[in-house]
Amino acid sequence: MSQQLLKISRPTKIELIRLRRRLAIARRLHKILKDRLVILSQELISLVREAINVREELHKKLCECQELTMKSYLTHTVDVVESYIVRRHTTKSLVVGSRIFAGVKLPFYEVETGSAVASNYISAAVSSELSIKCYEETLKLVVKLAEIEESIRLIGNEVARTKRRANALEYFLIPRILNTIKYLQGKFEERERENKARMKRIKELLELRAGGIA
Repeated sequence: MSQQLLKISRPTKIELIRLRRRLAIARRLHKILKDRLVILSQELISLVREAINVREELHKKLCECQELTMKSYLTHTVDVVESYIVRRHTTKSLVVGSRIFAGVKLPFYEVETGSAVASNYISAAVSSELSIKCYEETLKLVVKLAEIEESIRLIGNEVARTKRRANALEYFLIPRILNTIKYLQGKFEERERENKARMKRIKELLELRAGGIA
């Protein structure tokens, strides 16, 4: 039983009042954590579903890019296609930012593409351009997937942390506060019974003395 109680300095009624306040705060905090856990879990499920969809889209896009690349090589020689690709290059940069969801800092990634450098290989442009555009879209999907998967990791960590805190309140702190309150109430009731019994004996003694004097 002692292991299920909180350490208290003295079993006083002031301590009992403090414990009741502490219990109310712990219960409010537990509810907040539970609500937060629901929000985080819903977001986690949403992110996982989004990741699955983006993966499927990425797979389809890669297949499409491979087909377009093969068509380019079938239409033109390897040298012509590769020369066009080398000459027709664009500068790309990755913009890294962040957003806040339910107090969790999540990443934000975006690919910025500069203007393409002109090429003289006009004959290869039509077929190769489609392939290049396709791979540029693929790159954006890869970056988007990386953002989602990192968000999943961060949200997952926060879900686990919030769950541990909620469980600590539900299965450790709150039960011990309740047990300590019951223990103190029992102590006070026992004292009250002892006081009543003592007062009764005193009254009986006084009545006996009063009867003897009479």
